[in-house]
Amino acid sequence: MLNSHPHPALRGLASMACAAALLASFAASAAAPADRTATPEPAALSRAEVVADLVLWRRAGLDRYEVLATSHGLETPAYRAAYREYQRLRSSEQFQIEVRKALQD
Repeated sequence: MLNSHPHPALRGLASMACAAALLASFAASAAAPADRTATPEPAALSRAEVVADLVLWRRAGLDRYEVLATSHGLETPAYRAAYREYQRLRSSEQFQIEVRKALQD
């Protein structure tokens, strides 16, 4: 009569083989190159560009909406107008002016 339960040493060997196969699959997926076409990473901003952006954010009045954003959401006509002003400033020569000022500090 055959024993339906494998020898304890064989069970341990099978468990180790299964664990090794699992680790190998994780290692292979980690080593595979990431798909860069899905979401390109944004270009890093310099410190001066971040400072300039913050100046324009405040100049447009968006800093006044911090409490509103956390308690009521941002979709108000006043916020949308301030955001449009920020976008206008950000895409204008004002941004480069503020970057130059930040570089001098």
